[in-house]
Amino acid sequence: MKGLLSQFLGNNPLSNQIYRVTGIKPGKLRIYQEALRHSSMSDPRSVDQIKNNERLEFLGDAILDAVVAEILFKQFPNKNEGFLTEMRTRIVNREQLGYLASKLGLVEIMDIKRDLHSNKIAMKTIGGNALEALIGAIYLDRGFLAAREFVSQRLVGQYLDMEKLMATAVSHKALVMKWAQQNHKVLRFDSESQVENRNDLHSVSLVIDDEIWFTEVNHSRKKAEELCSEKACRKLGL
Repeated sequence: MKGLLSQFLGNNPLSNQIYRVTGIKPGKLRIYQEALRHSSMSDPRSVDQIKNNERLEFLGDAILDAVVAEILFKQFPNKNEGFLTEMRTRIVNREQLGYLASKLGLVEIMDIKRDLHSNKIAMKTIGGNALEALIGAIYLDRGFLAAREFVSQRLVGQYLDMEKLMATAVSHKALVMKWAQQNHKVLRFDSESQVENRNDLHSVSLVIDDEIWFTEVNHSRKKAEELCSEKACRKLGL
């Protein structure tokens, strides 16, 4: 079997690794090399070097969002837009993408500075970003259908439990606070109370580094904070 696989893929070790991770025989190998190269390996003095994966991450993020939206739309035909958005957030966030990258063994085949491996928090983000870049590479190499199959079969179908995800509450506030801590940002919620038709209303603003990002008004201060945080998560891609 190993001999047949080698004949099928050729003798390039990276081709074998990509096939193991994705189930796809790579055609344009350089695209996958780019997807697996972290920015820590970039050398601005080199003209011909392989680019890092940041551009492919941008592309893969958009494809992943579209495919997950399609999966949820078909799997839950009677659910409303709010439920579908919430479920997509539970699937497409840094924590979940880092988990999926770990299950695939993606970080182990990346081109990355060795000292970063000891930073567990950074590695989760790096792995999740590389997974998005890999999806972008599959799209450019094999087209949208191959990228969709990889996401639906290899990721969602193999590693994610939809029932468990439905039962898991996501705190957008916790996610954005974690992001702020990791990126050394100062985050706070400014709140003002007002009375309308004998009911208390709370106007809450999410402020990061003294800049107001979002403001929400709600009867519950905690709900207003969560709504602001949800918008921030979408803006940050969390």
